[in-house]
Amino acid sequence: MATSEDYIAYVMDQLEAARTGLDLWARPMFGEYCVYSGDKPLFFVCDNAVFVKRIECVADLLANADPAAPFPGAKDFVILDIEDVRLAGEVVRLLDIHKPMPKPKRKRVKSN
Repeated sequence: MATSEDYIAYVMDQLEAARTGLDLWARPMFGEYCVYSGDKPLFFVCDNAVFVKRIECVADLLANADPAAPFPGAKDFVILDIEDVRLAGEVVRLLDIHKPMPKPKRKRVKSN
């Protein structure tokens, strides 16, 4: 089941209510979404749920969160309770600070 446009709009409204002060936006990906801060991917929204990678900076905040996989083969993700605006804001701020930028993609060499 793909994430509905209403749900991603709700997620973005909740993040706006959290007043993170970040430039957050969502990009559709294969019927689901990735939420970014600037150019940095922060988390996924899949099947109308918010999936955050369990990394050290948010481990304590998400200690009671349900483990789940946003897509087959994914590991170490938990579901973020997006209804808890305070928690969502704290998690997003920490992810923005501590998550590294993705490595640049290597250019492919064209073969003849």
